[in-house]
Amino acid sequence: MVMEALKIALEVVNEVHKKIKPLIGWEKAGETVKIGADGTPTKRIDVVAEETAIEVLEKYGGILVSEEVGTLNLGEGEYIYVLDPIDGTYNAIKDIPFYASSIAIGYRDAKTIDDLFLGVVKNLVTGDIYYGIKGEGSYLVKENGKKKKLEVNKKSELREISISAYGLSRESLELLKNIRVRLFGATALEMCFTVSGALDAYINLNKNARLVDIAGAYIICKEGNAVITDVNGKPLNMKMDVREKSTIVLANPILHRKFVSILGNKWILKPIAFGVVVKDNKEAIELAKKAINYLKSKNIPVYCDKFLKSIVNEKEIDKKKISHVIAIGGDGTILKAARIVNNEPIPILAINLGRVGFLADFSKEELFKAIDLVISGNYDVIKREKISCKVKRRRYNALNEVVIITKNPAKILEFSLYINNKKVEEIRADGLIISTPTGSTAYSLSAGGPIVDNSVSCFIITPICPFKLSSRPLVVGSQNKVEIELNSDKRALVVIDGSVEEEIKKGERVEIEKDGYSYFVKGKDFYEKLKEFTKMV
Repeated sequence: MVMEALKIALEVVNEVHKKIKPLIGWEKAGETVKIGADGTPTKRIDVVAEETAIEVLEKYGGILVSEEVGTLNLGEGEYIYVLDPIDGTYNAIKDIPFYASSIAIGYRDAKTIDDLFLGVVKNLVTGDIYYGIKGEGSYLVKENGKKKKLEVNKKSELREISISAYGLSRESLELLKNIRVRLFGATALEMCFTVSGALDAYINLNKNARLVDIAGAYIICKEGNAVITDVNGKPLNMKMDVREKSTIVLANPILHRKFVSILGNKWILKPIAFGVVVKDNKEAIELAKKAINYLKSKNIPVYCDKFLKSIVNEKEIDKKKISHVIAIGGDGTILKAARIVNNEPIPILAINLGRVGFLADFSKEELFKAIDLVISGNYDVIKREKISCKVKRRRYNALNEVVIITKNPAKILEFSLYINNKKVEEIRADGLIISTPTGSTAYSLSAGGPIVDNSVSCFIITPICPFKLSSRPLVVGSQNKVEIELNSDKRALVVIDGSVEEEIKKGERVEIEKDGYSYFVKGKDFYEKLKEFTKMV
């Protein structure tokens, strides 16, 4: 069966090669003649190539998934074909010598790209043919008939490599500044160049690599022991649909790991060690002991906060040695964990034992399942903005909020609010809350502030019991600098995340700016948690 499929695939790419040769460089070959199934313009040369492939495949029957027609039933037949008639259409039209024809084949009931068992890519300039058979390896057959088994190279040093990469940001380019980056404009062929050693990696961060673009080369690369995932290190799992798209990171296992850690979710890689932070109560301590034993059973080192380490006889948390933190308790415990890691990119796995626990993404029943997700790498990390608070030349950071209140209950304070050094408002109120989007569901909400999605980059400034009805909550972009000046003769307290207190007097200012992020292992969706939260309060 496999050899029959290989014969069909070779017949397709060879016929396409014959038919498009006269069109290369012809000005009318690049005319747009229709819109393809994925919504992109179809060129005349694409139509000729696809119609040629269809003529061949109709003899065998089956299902075709192709760039222009989408999904087409070719009649009875046991195979599904994923076809890119011309990989590098622009190059072919302009007679730039880098374009190919690509096809992958699986059985008719194939659901995802991993169900395909054969991939063929023909370099339509040189005549070289790359092919891969699931479980049997990958090969390059030169036009002169010479055959070579393919296996991705074993290079490990970034400064020694040459890659093809699309969609790199300025930040990414800076991180990869010592790497030679080349752009060829033909996805399948560039992937084949990677597994054959002509390139060391193929990267596409634009999330526009389609199933039809990569299917043939995907099998060839995997059979050549290359690792191919999305930018966050997750399997592609692309369905048999022409509209399926993904980011791509393709390289040998060592380079792939490095690229994912630089360009994607670096925490998706296997954890080094866990820190454990708990609430001071019996239930939290007992659950923490179970978590520690579970981690040790999997040979993962454990460190504990100062309170817990004396109970379980473990080493105290050193943020240089841990990759993740488990916080078991309520929002106060999670804020404590955020202070311990203090702006380090260490994700917090938050387990809720509190009454509300809006910061926590997992219940106590989900503890071991959540740990397994992290260990296996099957999880996402979300970033929550923090704020920097400067008081009397001391600087603190907060995940939830900074609150300025009177030391004496029911005494009104007077403030001047400045944004980027411009006075915006005079406020008379019992106090003032400056919160992050994360803190919008805490004290700020109780004081009448809005609920803000955590993905929004802003500060929420909420007066507490304002004297004037016109003093309403204000949402300010976090790229701005916010300053609060105390105008009252009465002294006030500045409280940072409910734990740190500083006293200020008349004429002194509190400066608020964005201050990096805290990182959390993602569990429930924000709006799913919001729905639960609103039922409780």
